[in-house]
Amino acid sequence: MLKKTMLFMSSMFLMASSVFAANPFEVSIWERYAEGLGWAVVASLGFSVGVAIALKVFDWFSSDIDEWEEIKKGNWSVAMIFVALIVMIGLLVHKVI
Repeated sequence: MLKKTMLFMSSMFLMASSVFAANPFEVSIWERYAEGLGWAVVASLGFSVGVAIALKVFDWFSSDIDEWEEIKKGNWSVAMIFVALIVMIGLLVHKVI
């Protein structure tokens, strides 16, 4: 009963929100391009801030080793950990934005 009620309420909210939504054909193509460009800038800024914070937190947690010095020496395992960290933060930022 609760499941059917929740489904009914969500469909009603969806229909009500579509009534107040703007017509997508009323917006010019240039406004759509500007909106897309704006979201791309927001995503890139969010990604760069997210990666910088994640690398700084990782650096604080691993205070026993100097990761950047190990990477300069050619230690591939530390470099792979950084690559995995950057990819995971990128996926998280992608899901949020």
